[in-house]
Amino acid sequence: MKQIYATFFILIFIHSNLFSQLYSNYVLNFEDQFASEILFIDTLSNLNNIWQIGSPQKTNFTFAYSNPNVIITDIVNSYPPNDTSSFIISNISDRYGFDLHHTVILAGQYYVNSDTLTDYGKIEFSPDNGITWIDILNDSIAITEPYPYTWYWDDFSKPVLSGNSNEWKSFWINLADLGHDLGVRYGDTILYKFTFISDSIETNKDGLMFDNLHFEDWVEGIAEVGFELFQTYSYPNPAKNYLVINLGDKLNKINIDIFDIKGKSLINKQLKYNDVVDINIAELSSGIYFYKVVDFENKKFSVGKFIKE
Repeated sequence: MKQIYATFFILIFIHSNLFSQLYSNYVLNFEDQFASEILFIDTLSNLNNIWQIGSPQKTNFTFAYSNPNVIITDIVNSYPPNDTSSFIISNISDRYGFDLHHTVILAGQYYVNSDTLTDYGKIEFSPDNGITWIDILNDSIAITEPYPYTWYWDDFSKPVLSGNSNEWKSFWINLADLGHDLGVRYGDTILYKFTFISDSIETNKDGLMFDNLHFEDWVEGIAEVGFELFQTYSYPNPAKNYLVINLGDKLNKINIDIFDIKGKSLINKQLKYNDVVDINIAELSSGIYFYKVVDFENKKFSVGKFIKE
């Protein structure tokens, strides 16, 4: 049986006054044996599945991103023709990233050496334990015109899993809306499937390998016990110069944060006696942003998302 390795970083809490950014994340770097149940090399669809874990010893693939091990389409041999091989990683949605449309990250490093276009890799997402698979690289379900609401690839790190990358490359995607739209909730199991597919022509090339696969599920939260979620809404969406947040009721003391897709706070305001708040966002770059409203007096908080034109 192939050995499965992982390094798992359990909960990072970053506290600041009454607030915390609550993370649940881990990195699979294939060095230390841990939590072997989360990674499955699929031998059901292919008895000769070529994915292996170890130190690469091939023509182009000679080193890991973080030495010594990777997950690779055979440690030594070039990939065969007419093959479809997959591995699956299982995760638990456990920090409200899906529930509150906030942040569910899949990231990592890849190195590809293949026949361009005809031999290629895929990354898929399943919200229902493998009944449904969404191709997060290519499926058109990602687009709700004219803005991409369902998932978000970082502009500089959408992977190209065909041809020759010539080096290790990074990829990064936020899947929070995809899971939410498909009904993923706190405590559900979600699956990620990584596949390499070859055609009938022998190329004697190295294939595909991954390292340091990184998973996050988190949301801006409140460190104080007893804070509850309440609903707000914002408009226009998309917004250009000003964002209006309707709080529902006039609140005595509130704090509002605007932060980007990676959780960096860009605007912070402390206000009193407001039920509708106008925020100048003219200097923000175009893209997807989140807001957090905290009602100190009633111990409640709200989060939301908007698009800046």
